[in-house]
Amino acid sequence: MNGARAAGTPFLSFFTPPRILALARESGFREVRHVTAVELGERYFADRTDGLRPSRGEELLVATT
Repeated sequence: MNGARAAGTPFLSFFTPPRILALARESGFREVRHVTAVELGERYFADRTDGLRPSRGEELLVATT
């Protein structure tokens, strides 16, 4: 949290992946998926030669109705 705040990124929540998935389902989304930083790195950053990778806190919720 302190590192994110120092970088200018405010923390808006501390939801765990299972909890945020449950909230999405409760809100009416039929399909929900947690995409980890590791998955993002493997999919979008694997072939980069500049070393850019997502940080551990950069994860996604993918939800569809």
